[in-house]
Amino acid sequence: MSMNLFVASLVLTLGTVGAALVYLRGMTRRVLVAQCGTDIGADFWLRAADVLALAGSLILVLAFGGALPGADWVQQLRLLLGLALAGLFVTVVLVASSVWRTVPPPVAAAGTGTTAEAA
Repeated sequence: MSMNLFVASLVLTLGTVGAALVYLRGMTRRVLVAQCGTDIGADFWLRAADVLALAGSLILVLAFGGALPGADWVQQLRLLLGLALAGLFVTVVLVASSVWRTVPPPVAAAGTGTTAEAA
């Protein structure tokens, strides 16, 4: 792998994952504050998720994103983008499933048999 392709792979990975983390940050923070009850707990879990997403994506890219013999830049960048997104996807699934397990089930409204909507 050339140095240019190596640097491009790192920039692509960090940019892709970073953009997704920025997109999710506001909503994730609100959910975590509601679940943790404190800003300190929410900040910890946000930072842990950030590290997990960045490190997981970089590990995938560095381990499996080696230069393919005879492959052009477009093919290489496509492979690297797929690996970065796979790392991000796994992180989001892990965090979302962990948070979802702590969300209480909806409460049935008295006598109606339907669930009450939370305000």
